[in-house]
Amino acid sequence: MRLPMALCGASKRGNGEPCKRHAIPGSSRCKLHGGKSTGPKDQRGNKNAARPGSIYSQFLTEEEQADFNAAQLDQIDDELRLTKVLLGRVLLAAGDGHDLLADRYLGRIESLTKTKEELISKRLLNEKLRRELEDPNQGLPEPKQVIIGVEDASCPDAEQAAV
Repeated sequence: MRLPMALCGASKRGNGEPCKRHAIPGSSRCKLHGGKSTGPKDQRGNKNAARPGSIYSQFLTEEEQADFNAAQLDQIDDELRLTKVLLGRVLLAAGDGHDLLADRYLGRIESLTKTKEELISKRLLNEKLRRELEDPNQGLPEPKQVIIGVEDASCPDAEQAAV
C-alpha cells in the first residue's frame, strides 16, 4: 500500500489558499515553492547581506565597537554614542537621501542630549532636597542651651546687681 504524499505548505499569492501540489520528500514544500533548493551556490555572491560598516548593518566595526565601549554610563549615553556612530556612517556614505537621514540622526542626538541634561538636573535637585530633609545633626544629640552668669565677688552688692 502506498502512503499518501504530504502537500506543499505554501499559500498562493492571489487568493491565499494553500498550494495543492505534492511536497518534495524531505521537505514541506513543492519544487515550485523552493522544496528542491539547497541554498545559494556561492555565499559570497549574496549582495543583500549586511556587512560591517554599512549604514544599515547591525554589526559594529572594531573601531566603532571601541568607541561604543569607551565609557560605561547609563542607557541614554549608550544610545547617544550609538546614534553618533550611525551619523558617522551616514556622513561617510554621502549620497542621495543620506542628507535627510543625517538630519534625523542630528535631531535624535539633540533630543538625547536634552533628555540627559534634564535627568542630571532632576538628579541634582533630588539630592539637594534629600539633604535638606535629612537630620541636620546626623544623629548627634540635641544641643542644650546653657546660660552662664558672671558675678563680681569684689563688690558686696554683686548678688543684687546680677539680679
